Amino acid sequence: MLIEIGAPSVLPFGLVRLENKTCLLGITVQHPPVHLSTKAYTGFKITGARGDVGYEYATKFLDYHQLKHQAEVEIELAIPAFVGLGSEAILGLSIAQTLSQLNGLTSEKNDPSALAKAIDLKPQNALELWGFDQGGLLLVESDSPAGEVPGIIRRQEIQHDDKEAWAFVLHFPRIPGDTPKTLEAQRLENLLQAAPHLSNESGELVENLWSAVDDDNLENFAHALRELSKLNDEALASAGISAPLSQEEQAILNVMLENGALTCGRSVTGLALYALVKGSSATVSLRHALRDHVGHHGGTAMATITDNHGARVVIKD
Repeated sequence: MLIEIGAPSVLPFGLVRLENKTCLLGITVQHPPVHLSTKAYTGFKITGARGDVGYEYATKFLDYHQLKHQAEVEIELAIPAFVGLGSEAILGLSIAQTLSQLNGLTSEKNDPSALAKAIDLKPQNALELWGFDQGGLLLVESDSPAGEVPGIIRRQEIQHDDKEAWAFVLHFPRIPGDTPKTLEAQRLENLLQAAPHLSNESGELVENLWSAVDDDNLENFAHALRELSKLNDEALASAGISAPLSQEEQAILNVMLENGALTCGRSVTGLALYALVKGSSATVSLRHALRDHVGHHGGTAMATITDNHGARVVIKD
Protein backbone atom coordinates (compact mmCIF):
# COMPACT_ATOMS: atom_id res chain seq x y z
CA MET A 1 0.00 0.00 0.00
CA LEU A 2 1.27 3.44 -0.99
CA ILE A 3 -0.22 6.50 0.68
CA GLU A 4 0.25 9.87 -0.98
CA ILE A 5 -0.64 13.23 0.51
CA GLY A 6 -0.61 16.80 -0.74
CA ALA A 7 -1.00 19.70 1.68
CA PRO A 8 -1.06 23.49 1.24
CA SER A 9 0.91 26.31 2.82
CA VAL A 10 -0.50 28.72 5.37
CA LEU A 11 0.18 32.45 5.09
CA PRO A 12 -0.41 34.16 8.47
CA PHE A 13 -1.55 37.78 8.49
CA GLY A 14 -1.38 38.49 12.20
CA LEU A 15 -3.30 38.73 15.44
CA VAL A 16 -6.89 39.85 15.96
CA ARG A 17 -8.51 40.82 19.26
CA LEU A 18 -12.09 39.57 19.15
CA GLU A 19 -14.54 39.23 22.02
CA ASN A 20 -11.78 39.19 24.67
CA LYS A 21 -9.92 36.52 22.72
CA THR A 22 -6.66 36.79 20.88
CA CYS A 23 -6.97 35.06 17.53
CA LEU A 24 -4.70 34.31 14.59
CA LEU A 25 -5.75 35.24 11.06
CA GLY A 26 -4.35 33.55 7.98
CA ILE A 27 -5.10 32.02 4.61
CA THR A 28 -4.26 28.64 3.16
CA VAL A 29 -2.62 28.80 -0.28
CA GLN A 30 -2.03 26.14 -2.90
CA HIS A 31 1.69 26.82 -3.40
CA PRO A 32 4.27 25.97 -2.29
CA PRO A 33 2.82 22.59 -1.22
CA VAL A 34 3.96 19.56 0.70
CA HIS A 35 3.79 16.34 -1.30
CA LEU A 36 5.01 13.04 0.09
CA SER A 37 4.35 9.32 -0.03
CA THR A 38 4.59 6.64 2.64
CA LYS A 39 4.70 2.86 2.36
CA ALA A 40 5.47 -0.17 4.49
CA TYR A 41 9.16 -0.92 4.91
CA THR A 42 11.26 -3.35 6.93
CA GLY A 43 13.25 -0.46 8.36
CA PHE A 44 12.73 3.25 8.97
CA LYS A 45 13.68 5.57 6.15
CA ILE A 46 12.83 9.18 5.31
CA THR A 47 14.27 10.88 2.24
CA GLY A 48 13.79 14.14 0.38
CA ALA A 49 13.37 17.81 1.22
CA ARG A 50 13.48 18.62 4.95
CA GLY A 51 14.01 14.96 5.74
CA ASP A 52 15.59 15.80 9.12
CA VAL A 53 12.41 17.57 10.23
CA GLY A 54 10.26 14.78 8.81
CA TYR A 55 12.27 12.19 10.74
CA GLU A 56 11.69 14.10 13.97
CA TYR A 57 7.92 14.24 13.52
CA ALA A 58 7.66 10.62 12.35
CA THR A 59 9.55 9.48 15.44
CA LYS A 60 7.26 11.48 17.70
CA PHE A 61 4.17 9.97 16.07
CA LEU A 62 5.38 6.37 16.18
CA ASP A 63 6.61 6.68 19.76
CA TYR A 64 3.34 8.28 20.88
CA HIS A 65 1.40 5.30 19.55
CA GLN A 66 4.09 2.78 20.57
CA LEU A 67 4.43 1.59 16.99
CA LYS A 68 7.41 -0.08 15.37
CA HIS A 69 9.67 2.26 13.43
CA GLN A 70 8.88 0.65 10.11
CA ALA A 71 8.00 2.90 7.18
CA GLU A 72 9.54 4.53 4.14
CA VAL A 73 8.63 8.17 3.59
CA GLU A 74 9.64 10.02 0.44
CA ILE A 75 9.21 13.78 0.62
CA GLU A 76 8.91 15.01 -2.97
CA LEU A 77 8.01 18.62 -2.17
CA ALA A 78 8.28 20.60 1.03
CA ILE A 79 7.47 24.18 1.98
CA PRO A 80 10.76 26.10 2.28
CA ALA A 81 12.14 26.81 5.71
CA PHE A 82 12.28 30.34 7.16
CA VAL A 83 9.66 31.88 4.85
CA GLY A 84 6.80 31.83 7.37
CA LEU A 85 4.35 29.54 5.60
CA GLY A 86 4.00 26.79 8.19
CA SER A 87 6.70 24.51 6.79
CA GLU A 88 7.43 22.36 9.84
CA ALA A 89 3.89 21.94 11.17
CA ILE A 90 2.40 21.12 7.75
CA LEU A 91 5.15 18.57 7.08
CA GLY A 92 4.66 17.02 10.51
CA LEU A 93 0.89 16.73 10.06
CA SER A 94 1.34 15.26 6.57
CA ILE A 95 3.70 12.57 7.81
CA ALA A 96 1.48 11.83 10.81
CA GLN A 97 -1.56 11.46 8.56
CA THR A 98 0.13 8.96 6.25
CA LEU A 99 1.59 6.96 9.14
CA SER A 100 -1.86 6.90 10.71
CA GLN A 101 -3.32 5.45 7.49
CA LEU A 102 -0.46 2.99 7.09
CA ASN A 103 -0.93 1.64 10.60
CA GLY A 104 -4.72 1.43 10.43
CA LEU A 105 -5.41 4.05 13.08
CA THR A 106 -8.90 4.65 11.78
CA SER A 107 -9.88 6.83 14.73
CA GLU A 108 -7.38 9.46 13.61
CA LYS A 109 -8.27 9.59 9.91
CA ASN A 110 -10.67 12.49 10.37
CA ASP A 111 -9.42 13.85 13.68
CA PRO A 112 -6.85 16.63 13.27
CA SER A 113 -6.65 17.16 17.02
CA ALA A 114 -5.46 13.57 17.48
CA LEU A 115 -2.72 14.10 14.90
CA ALA A 116 -1.70 17.33 16.61
CA LYS A 117 -1.38 15.63 20.00
CA ALA A 118 0.61 12.73 18.58
CA ILE A 119 3.30 15.05 17.19
CA ASP A 120 3.14 17.49 20.11
CA LEU A 121 1.94 20.39 17.96
CA LYS A 122 1.61 23.54 20.04
CA PRO A 123 -1.63 25.58 20.42
CA GLN A 124 0.01 28.52 18.62
CA ASN A 125 0.16 26.32 15.50
CA ALA A 126 -3.63 26.20 15.24
CA LEU A 127 -3.57 28.02 11.89
CA GLU A 128 -1.46 25.25 10.35
CA LEU A 129 -3.63 22.56 11.94
CA TRP A 130 -6.92 23.89 10.61
CA GLY A 131 -5.35 24.92 7.30
CA PHE A 132 -4.19 21.31 6.92
CA ASP A 133 -7.63 20.04 7.89
CA GLN A 134 -9.93 22.41 5.99
CA GLY A 135 -8.15 25.19 4.13
CA GLY A 136 -9.62 28.60 3.36
CA LEU A 137 -9.47 31.98 5.05
CA LEU A 138 -9.22 31.18 8.75
CA LEU A 139 -9.60 32.94 12.07
CA VAL A 140 -8.58 30.61 14.90
CA GLU A 141 -7.95 30.78 18.61
CA SER A 142 -4.30 31.25 19.53
CA ASP A 143 -4.48 29.39 22.82
CA SER A 144 -6.62 26.84 24.65
CA PRO A 145 -6.97 25.10 28.02
CA ALA A 146 -4.36 22.44 28.67
CA GLY A 147 -4.90 19.34 26.56
CA GLU A 148 -7.35 20.98 24.16
CA VAL A 149 -6.83 22.11 20.58
CA PRO A 150 -7.66 25.75 19.76
CA GLY A 151 -10.82 25.99 17.71
CA ILE A 152 -11.88 27.80 14.55
CA ILE A 153 -13.69 31.09 15.09
CA ARG A 154 -14.47 31.68 11.40
CA ARG A 155 -13.75 30.07 8.06
CA GLN A 156 -14.48 31.31 4.54
CA GLU A 157 -13.74 29.93 1.09
CA ILE A 158 -12.41 32.29 -1.58
CA GLN A 159 -12.77 31.13 -5.16
CA HIS A 160 -12.89 32.90 -8.55
CA ASP A 161 -12.05 32.18 -12.16
CA ASP A 162 -8.57 33.05 -13.45
CA LYS A 163 -9.45 36.55 -14.65
CA GLU A 164 -11.03 37.55 -11.35
CA ALA A 165 -8.80 35.52 -9.01
CA TRP A 166 -7.77 36.98 -5.67
CA ALA A 167 -4.19 35.89 -6.18
CA PHE A 168 -1.00 36.16 -4.16
CA VAL A 169 2.49 36.61 -5.52
CA LEU A 170 5.07 35.35 -3.04
CA HIS A 171 8.72 36.34 -3.06
CA PHE A 172 11.22 34.08 -1.30
CA PRO A 173 14.62 35.69 -0.69
CA ARG A 174 17.92 33.86 -0.65
CA ILE A 175 18.24 32.81 2.98
CA PRO A 176 21.41 34.05 4.72
CA GLY A 177 23.59 31.25 6.01
CA ASP A 178 23.54 32.58 9.56
CA THR A 179 19.73 32.60 9.84
CA PRO A 180 18.72 31.01 13.17
CA LYS A 181 16.87 27.71 12.83
CA THR A 182 14.31 29.04 15.29
CA LEU A 183 13.45 32.16 13.26
CA GLU A 184 9.86 31.17 12.44
CA ALA A 185 9.06 29.90 15.92
CA GLN A 186 10.61 33.00 17.50
CA ARG A 187 8.69 35.41 15.31
CA LEU A 188 5.44 33.63 16.15
CA GLU A 189 6.31 33.78 19.84
CA ASN A 190 7.11 37.50 19.53
CA LEU A 191 3.77 38.10 17.84
CA LEU A 192 1.89 36.38 20.67
CA GLN A 193 3.88 38.31 23.28
CA ALA A 194 2.75 41.53 21.58
CA ALA A 195 -0.93 40.61 21.99
CA PRO A 196 -1.53 42.87 25.06
CA HIS A 197 -0.49 45.85 22.91
CA LEU A 198 -2.90 45.06 20.06
CA SER A 199 -5.68 47.56 19.42
CA ASN A 200 -9.30 46.51 19.76
CA GLU A 201 -9.74 48.03 16.31
CA SER A 202 -8.37 44.76 14.94
CA GLY A 203 -11.70 43.11 15.73
CA GLU A 204 -13.55 45.72 13.67
CA LEU A 205 -11.12 45.21 10.79
CA VAL A 206 -11.70 41.46 10.70
CA GLU A 207 -15.44 42.15 10.49
CA ASN A 208 -14.70 44.38 7.49
CA LEU A 209 -12.54 41.64 6.03
CA TRP A 210 -15.32 39.07 6.19
CA SER A 211 -17.84 41.55 4.80
CA ALA A 212 -15.49 42.18 1.87
CA VAL A 213 -15.40 38.46 1.11
CA ASP A 214 -19.19 38.23 1.32
CA ASP A 215 -19.52 41.25 -0.99
CA ASP A 216 -16.80 39.99 -3.35
CA ASN A 217 -14.98 43.29 -2.88
CA LEU A 218 -11.23 42.77 -3.30
CA GLU A 219 -10.36 46.42 -2.72
CA ASN A 220 -12.06 46.44 0.70
CA PHE A 221 -10.45 43.10 1.53
CA ALA A 222 -7.00 44.50 0.70
CA HIS A 223 -7.68 47.66 2.72
CA ALA A 224 -8.67 45.65 5.80
CA LEU A 225 -5.54 43.47 5.49
CA ARG A 226 -3.33 46.55 5.13
CA GLU A 227 -4.79 48.22 8.22
CA LEU A 228 -4.60 45.01 10.26
CA SER A 229 -0.93 44.66 9.32
CA LYS A 230 -0.29 48.19 10.61
CA LEU A 231 -1.94 47.37 13.94
CA ASN A 232 0.19 44.26 14.32
CA ASP A 233 3.34 46.23 13.50
CA GLU A 234 2.38 48.83 16.10
CA ALA A 235 1.78 46.14 18.73
CA LEU A 236 5.20 44.58 18.07
CA ALA A 237 6.86 48.00 18.22
CA SER A 238 5.12 48.81 21.52
CA ALA A 239 6.35 45.49 22.93
CA GLY A 240 9.89 46.31 21.77
CA ILE A 241 10.18 43.12 19.70
CA SER A 242 9.59 44.25 16.13
CA ALA A 243 11.70 43.05 13.19
CA PRO A 244 12.00 46.07 10.88
CA LEU A 245 12.06 45.58 7.13
CA SER A 246 15.46 45.70 5.51
CA GLN A 247 16.12 48.20 2.72
CA GLU A 248 15.87 45.42 0.14
CA GLU A 249 12.60 44.10 1.59
CA GLN A 250 11.11 47.59 1.42
CA ALA A 251 12.38 47.99 -2.15
CA ILE A 252 10.69 44.73 -3.17
CA LEU A 253 7.44 45.80 -1.52
CA ASN A 254 7.66 49.07 -3.47
CA VAL A 255 8.05 47.09 -6.70
CA MET A 256 4.93 45.14 -5.74
CA LEU A 257 2.93 48.31 -5.11
CA GLU A 258 4.11 49.85 -8.38
CA ASN A 259 3.08 46.76 -10.34
CA GLY A 260 -0.47 45.96 -9.39
CA ALA A 261 -0.42 44.98 -5.70
CA LEU A 262 -3.53 46.12 -3.84
CA THR A 263 -1.68 45.42 -0.61
CA CYS A 264 1.57 43.72 0.28
CA GLY A 265 3.66 42.79 3.28
CA ARG A 266 5.88 40.24 4.94
CA SER A 267 4.71 37.03 6.57
CA VAL A 268 4.46 37.73 10.28
CA THR A 269 6.39 34.53 11.01
CA GLY A 270 9.08 34.52 8.34
CA LEU A 271 10.89 36.08 5.42
CA ALA A 272 8.41 35.64 2.55
CA LEU A 273 7.01 38.83 1.04
CA TYR A 274 3.52 38.73 -0.42
CA ALA A 275 1.41 40.84 -2.75
CA LEU A 276 -2.33 40.57 -3.31
CA VAL A 277 -3.38 41.17 -6.92
CA LYS A 278 -6.43 40.60 -9.08
CA GLY A 279 -6.32 38.08 -11.92
CA SER A 280 -3.76 35.65 -13.28
CA SER A 281 -2.40 38.15 -15.83
CA ALA A 282 -1.50 40.53 -12.98
CA THR A 283 0.57 37.79 -11.34
CA VAL A 284 2.58 37.34 -14.54
CA SER A 285 3.34 41.07 -14.82
CA LEU A 286 4.35 41.33 -11.18
CA ARG A 287 6.63 38.29 -11.31
CA HIS A 288 8.40 39.77 -14.35
CA ALA A 289 8.88 43.05 -12.48
CA LEU A 290 10.26 41.23 -9.44
CA ARG A 291 12.66 39.22 -11.57
CA ASP A 292 13.90 42.43 -13.20
CA HIS A 293 14.47 43.92 -9.77
CA VAL A 294 16.18 41.04 -7.92
CA GLY A 295 17.93 39.37 -10.87
CA HIS A 296 18.54 35.65 -11.21
CA HIS A 297 20.18 35.27 -7.81
CA GLY A 298 17.99 37.47 -5.63
CA GLY A 299 15.35 34.93 -4.74
CA THR A 300 12.29 33.43 -6.40
CA ALA A 301 8.69 34.45 -6.95
CA MET A 302 5.59 32.34 -7.44
CA ALA A 303 1.88 32.94 -7.81
CA THR A 304 -0.80 31.14 -5.86
CA ILE A 305 -4.45 31.28 -4.85
CA THR A 306 -6.51 30.17 -1.88
CA ASP A 307 -6.70 26.48 -1.10
CA ASN A 308 -10.22 25.64 0.09
CA HIS A 309 -9.77 21.95 0.88
CA GLY A 310 -6.74 21.31 3.05
CA ALA A 311 -4.72 18.13 2.73
CA ARG A 312 -5.69 15.45 0.22
CA VAL A 313 -4.85 11.79 0.70
CA VAL A 314 -4.69 9.17 -2.07
CA ILE A 315 -4.25 5.47 -1.24
CA LYS A 316 -2.86 3.13 -3.87
CA ASP A 317 -2.85 -0.65 -3.38
